[in-house]
Amino acid sequence: MHTLQATAASSLSLPAESYIYSIAKSGPGSFAAISSDDSLRVFDAANLDQVTVVSAKTHEAGVTSLRSYATGDSQLLVTGGREGKVKLWDVRAKKAIMEMETGTNSLTTACLYPARHAPVLSVACNPENNIIVSGTELLSSQAVVAFWDIRSPQTPRLQYVESHNDDITELQYHPTRSNILLSGSTDGLVNVYDTTIADEDDALVQVINHGSVHHAGFVSERTIYALSHDEQFSIHPATDPDDAAQDPEPVHFDDVREPLGCEYVVQLCVGTQGPYLAAGNKAQLELVPLVSTPNWRFDMDNLWRLPGAHGEEVVRSVYLDEQSQAVFTCGEDGFVRAWRPVDGASQDVQGPASSAKVQRPKEKKQKDRFKPY
Repeated sequence: MHTLQATAASSLSLPAESYIYSIAKSGPGSFAAISSDDSLRVFDAANLDQVTVVSAKTHEAGVTSLRSYATGDSQLLVTGGREGKVKLWDVRAKKAIMEMETGTNSLTTACLYPARHAPVLSVACNPENNIIVSGTELLSSQAVVAFWDIRSPQTPRLQYVESHNDDITELQYHPTRSNILLSGSTDGLVNVYDTTIADEDDALVQVINHGSVHHAGFVSERTIYALSHDEQFSIHPATDPDDAAQDPEPVHFDDVREPLGCEYVVQLCVGTQGPYLAAGNKAQLELVPLVSTPNWRFDMDNLWRLPGAHGEEVVRSVYLDEQSQAVFTCGEDGFVRAWRPVDGASQDVQGPASSAKVQRPKEKKQKDRFKPY
């Protein structure tokens, strides 16, 4: 077991009693945060108190999601909101890279509307193909995965409307294949699509039945994870229709709260050191390595502990920043915190945000859930 210590903390000058929902990379040395006051703020990784308010009111009915739209030197961010809009932000200019007729007086955002203005709960970005994707709340018996080409955003380029029958809580692109998209929903399904196929039935290349999805995504090119709202966790092979070899069986960890000694799971974090499951309680947050050899398991001997975490408040988001070799967290206490290995830690021990991949030493042989916003 190793320890990270909090080296900095900031409220980002938010109003009292604000929650910070999520943080995402904004640009070199900077991060973005969305919070319960509906603002979008950017802060410096080296000085958390150096804060820029990109928008004091990101969405009219409440901001729900945040992703980085990384392209060259541009600092672009995408947010989703409950009023049914997706907004693309230019951080440096603090204004839109495009303007549309939205029916409001907004001059600082470009708004992309999914069908019927259903609340947007999740977003994903594919700058390689100029695509932004939104996933909606169930409305009029439909939950929609809508694809927008930012070069002509007036109408969706593509929509999948039948694959989910409840709120779409997660969207993520494949790490190397820009045509493969994953979605997760409270209907219990994790779907994988080939987005080059317009027909929805044909586009659906894999379906995983897991339980109400809190988070899901790619652990690697050939591996998918799913985490439910009641802390059920599982690992699945990503189906390759071009590979005739038989896929390995999925690994079901079931409810991980007891084996991990936690009250809730925040998310899975993937870095060059491998994947870590961020598990928390009122006393601490732990980053538990998930290893695949000889079988998928949690490496409890090499976990990283963040003592105190965010006090008695829930941690909402964790980011492993390999540029600054720090871990950033945010939570319902309204603070962002930066964490680094304690002074005097062994130089042979790589932190969870270290950029160099190291070989793990061989093991010695020895005889109340919060609701998502």
